[in-house]
Amino acid sequence: MKVYHLMGKVPYCTNCFLMTDNEGSAVLFDCSIKWEKIEQILKNDNVELKAVFMTHGHEDHRECIDEIMQHTDAPIYMGQEDIDQFGLTNIQPLKDKTKIEIGQIKIFAFHTPGHTPGGFCFKVDDMLICGDTLFAGTIGRTDFEGGDYDTLMKSLRKIADIVGNQNVKVMPGHAHFSTFNQEKVQNMYLKEVLSW
Repeated sequence: MKVYHLMGKVPYCTNCFLMTDNEGSAVLFDCSIKWEKIEQILKNDNVELKAVFMTHGHEDHRECIDEIMQHTDAPIYMGQEDIDQFGLTNIQPLKDKTKIEIGQIKIFAFHTPGHTPGGFCFKVDDMLICGDTLFAGTIGRTDFEGGDYDTLMKSLRKIADIVGNQNVKVMPGHAHFSTFNQEKVQNMYLKEVLSW
């Protein structure tokens, strides 16, 4: 499996991830990337985009969603609460703690509200795609509509329970990557929930 880190336009520079396998499948996590960039990778790897998974519904994570819909029939998945809050259409709802296999790509999707009501994280092998729930050294904002600090802290605890002792790569929606072991040391929010 190949993993491509694609960055959205300034000022948000949203981290998006395209994964391709050896069986002709590709999946995209968040879509702030112009279709031309995605299409070039799909052609180079001789794969087809089979699904798009959204960490949450904020505009900076879905700014190219209409363009992607125009070029592919791949289903787009998002938490039901965010589909409702942002008035989105043609989006498939995700269910908590769902295992999804697309070709060789095995995804575990789980609900992590707090930054938004319908936030999701995705564990793929040793990678945690966590959107704006968990960042290197901090957490996502909770002062937007639908955000809630206590809920986000519970979601951090849920992430910790799911990750367990695995030192997964923390791949957030913005800025730098990290590892879960690093976050156990440097992230005061994660350290707090680990003491519960």
